[in-house]
Amino acid sequence: MLKAFSVNELRSGMKVGRTVQDLDGTVLIRSGTVLKQKDLSKLDGKPVFSVYIDVPEEEIHTEVVGNEHLIDGAYVQRYKMAYSRVQNIYFKLGREGELDIPSMEDIIVDNVIDELCEGATAVSQIHNMTRTGDYVIHHALNLFILAGLMANWMRLRWAKKTELMTAAMLSDVGKMKVPKEILEKTGKLTPEELDSVKRHVDYGYDMLKYSVLSAHKDLLMGILQHHERCDGSGYPNRTKGDELCDYGKIIAILDMYDAMAAPRSYAKRSSPFDVLKVLYDDMIRGKLDTNFTIMFIKNLNHSLNGNWVGLDNGERAKIVYIDETRIWSLPIVQTMKNEFIDLNRRTDIKIEALLTANEMA
Repeated sequence: MLKAFSVNELRSGMKVGRTVQDLDGTVLIRSGTVLKQKDLSKLDGKPVFSVYIDVPEEEIHTEVVGNEHLIDGAYVQRYKMAYSRVQNIYFKLGREGELDIPSMEDIIVDNVIDELCEGATAVSQIHNMTRTGDYVIHHALNLFILAGLMANWMRLRWAKKTELMTAAMLSDVGKMKVPKEILEKTGKLTPEELDSVKRHVDYGYDMLKYSVLSAHKDLLMGILQHHERCDGSGYPNRTKGDELCDYGKIIAILDMYDAMAAPRSYAKRSSPFDVLKVLYDDMIRGKLDTNFTIMFIKNLNHSLNGNWVGLDNGERAKIVYIDETRIWSLPIVQTMKNEFIDLNRRTDIKIEALLTANEMA
C-alpha cells in the first residue's frame, strides 16, 4: 500500500512507491528504490514536499501525534516559576527602587531558562498559554525568552546573551510607574494617557541608570530605545538609523511579535504567520532593522517546522516545509488525511493558530 510521507519523515530503508521528479521532469529517485542516505541527499533544496512509500499493509496504523512541539504540563510549571521571579524583580524596582539581584541571578543562571528557550515550544507557548495575572510580567518574561532564542540564533557569547536577555526582560519595567488604571484600560486611551504610557521607556531608563547595571550602556540604551524605529518614527526621541543601538533594534522586533501574538480573551488566537507578515511589512517600510528582522523571521519559521496547526476550514495539519530561501513564506502543511497543501497557492485556506497538546490529544 502506498502512503505519502513528507521529506522530513523519510528514512533509509524505505521503498519508494512512485518515481520522484524535479519540476523540469528530471528523475531524482526511481520507483522501487530502497532509500539510502545518498538518495535522501538528492532531495535537499528541491521543491519536493512528499514522497509515496510502499508500506506493507500490516504496518499501516493510525498516526499517534507526537508532543515534541506542543505545550505540556512540565513546561507550564517551569514558566510559572520564572514568572514569579520576574514579578519579584519588577515589584521590587517599582516599589523600592532596588534591583532584586538574587532573583536576577536565579533567572539568568538557572537551567530552567534554557528549557524555556527551546524554539518550537517557546513559540507555541507565546501564542497559546493563558496569561493569568499581570500582563506586563508575562510580556517581560516572553521578551526574555524571545531574546534567548534570538541570542542563540546570533550565536552570541554568554556575556552578550545575558545582557540582551536582561535588557529585553527589563524593557517595560518603567510601566511600574504608570497608573494601573491606564495600563488596564480596555477602551481607547486619551492623548494624555497615551503620553503617560510612552513615558515608561524614560522611567525604566531612569530607574536603572544608577543601579548595578549602570556600567552596561548597551543594555540601558536597549531599554530606552526599544520603541524607536529605524525611520525615526518611534519614541521617546525619534532616534533613527545608525544612532540606534543593536539591542534597541532587536527588542523592537521581539516586543512587536509578542504584543501581536498574545492570546486575548476577546479575539481569536493569532497565527504566527500573520504576525511575521506585519514584521516583514514594517521592515520593507524601513521601520525595523533589515538584518535583524530577516534573521528573526527565518529562524522563527525554521522553529515552526513540525508544529501542528488549526486551519480555518476546520482541519488540523502539520507544518512539513517552509521555503527558507525566501524572506517570508507560508508553509506546506500535511493534513490528518495525508493531503499536502501549499498555503502560498491555496489562498482560500489559512492557518488560524498553533495547536496545544490538549487540542491534539
